[in-house]
Amino acid sequence: MPRTLRLGAAALRVLLQAAPAHIDLSDLHADLAALPGVVGVHDLHVWTLTSQMEVATAHLQVQPGTDTHAVLDAAREVLAREHHLEHATLQVEPTDHTGCEEVGW
Repeated sequence: MPRTLRLGAAALRVLLQAAPAHIDLSDLHADLAALPGVVGVHDLHVWTLTSQMEVATAHLQVQPGTDTHAVLDAAREVLAREHHLEHATLQVEPTDHTGCEEVGW
């Protein structure tokens, strides 16, 4: 019975696309915001896609002219090393970019 309840809870988390219980979103946000070149983080989402895969998405704001390759590499490294997230979709956008605030979903 306990194993069945744990399996049911895990399945429910996948169906609800809930954030994994072991990931502190505040810590994750702070770690991404502290990366060199990053001046803002928004639209951060983390969820369980399957029982074997947790995923993240985020928008990372940088000053125009920032080396976006370095930002992406550093973000992928901190996600994997500190938060055990191996799959992420990251959007790097300069601070002078407009449009994200207009999306209302």
